[in-house]
Amino acid sequence: MNKSLLLSMAYLCMGCIQMSAEATTLQPEQCDVGTRPFVYPLESIGMSFDGGIILLDGAKVEVKCDGVTVAGATELKTSNYVGKKRTQGTLEMIFEKQNLPKGMDYVLAVSPGSVAKETDNSVVNDAIEIPFSVPATLGETHSDIPAVVASAKSLWIYWGTETDPVGEPEFTLYRNGQEIRKVPARVGWDWDLGQAYADFGGNVNFENGVNYRLTLPAGSVSSCYRDDIVNEEVVIDFTGGYTEPIEPLMYVWCSLFTDHSDVLNVVSFTYDRPVRVADGAKLQLWEVDGEKLVVEADAYLTTGAGRWIVSADFGGFRMQPKVGYTFVIPEGAVIAEDGDPVVNPRNVLSLNGRSGMEDVVVYGTDEDSPLYDLTGRRISNPVKGGIYIRNSKKIIRL
Repeated sequence: MNKSLLLSMAYLCMGCIQMSAEATTLQPEQCDVGTRPFVYPLESIGMSFDGGIILLDGAKVEVKCDGVTVAGATELKTSNYVGKKRTQGTLEMIFEKQNLPKGMDYVLAVSPGSVAKETDNSVVNDAIEIPFSVPATLGETHSDIPAVVASAKSLWIYWGTETDPVGEPEFTLYRNGQEIRKVPARVGWDWDLGQAYADFGGNVNFENGVNYRLTLPAGSVSSCYRDDIVNEEVVIDFTGGYTEPIEPLMYVWCSLFTDHSDVLNVVSFTYDRPVRVADGAKLQLWEVDGEKLVVEADAYLTTGAGRWIVSADFGGFRMQPKVGYTFVIPEGAVIAEDGDPVVNPRNVLSLNGRSGMEDVVVYGTDEDSPLYDLTGRRISNPVKGGIYIRNSKKIIRL
């Protein structure tokens, strides 16, 4: 007998053995647990079979952890769906509703001989054991946020299960390591998908080459089905890619424009857009050319009448005659609360041995920047000979 014939007979015998096994053993096609983390209360689990099934006497289903039974099915039901091409049987396992402890591995165990093939009662199930786990958290996120972001209205992250917000969650946006803004986190879900996005409230631009970080605190998002299964902290890093000029964050008026005393008390800078003061920010007085820091004071914010005023109290510090000074707002001391996520550049005002700006610039009528009077009010119709503030400089109208 040649080798080909022997191999053919061997394969035929193996096939017969396999067919015999299939004829006497009932195995499930799929189950509600085992393929994904189980983030639901234990209440009802479904298991499907190829072909109709019936429930046998003594049927038993349990959930075990480390070999110890932690829950038993209180009711078992079978149903058979007859389709055009085949019949599918379903075993529904009903439990007393409970939340299984998080961060543990479990086994769904169906005792042998619990179900049989509808058309041949001699075909029953062997012991069926399906492992599954209840995660401690929602697990890792993924996102489609690119490494370089020029502009965006929102930035999105995702989880592998449906999610709900916990309270009113917020992302935190950092610029070069400095916290600059809280951003509402809009949380929702799609089929088998959780999602949250940072809502900037409109299109914002991220400065080219600047490093940004977006974080979402742990516990901000939960499973739709178990509020005790929540997210871990989310951290997304990206680099700004907006190459057009971004309007800098500048004050529109300063108390030193009108205060010409040689004594420094409260010095104030007025902004015409929402701002806040960075943690630990200070306003500073230096000798000319930044050679020596003379005195500094804590910056604080007051608001009212559509103005945001950053001030610091220097407690009556007296400047010396014939000494040149510069007054400095360090970079990042003032942070924009809306619009593009920017901070102030380093602002420097030259003082001529006393408080007050040292120069008055003469200008014509062809500049477009807004004008302010010496009290900080915006002026639409300047009068000839009047002294105003434009771009943080005193000017006189011709």
